Amino acid sequence: MAITNTEIISSEMILHGITENVQTYAGWQRLGRQVKKGSKALFKTQIWKPCKVKIPDTSETKSKLIMVKAAFFGFSQTEPATSQ
Repeated sequence: MAITNTEIISSEMILHGITENVQTYAGWQRLGRQVKKGSKALFKTQIWKPCKVKIPDTSETKSKLIMVKAAFFGFSQTEPATSQ
């Protein structure tokens, strides 16, 4: 049975006793929020990330999933992003 990112993140949240919404640094930026300077990740874990791989001797690519380490921050560690 394949484990999804949602299941991986939910398990880590339970393991660390976290109840607030969590995202990666980039995830919070997409939501218009900025992680506060000096904040430390609540937890780090490996998640699946899609990537494209070039097929040798062709100009074609194929999609592939790889495991990458990601750091997660809680909503309380963020503030509204300011435009400069």
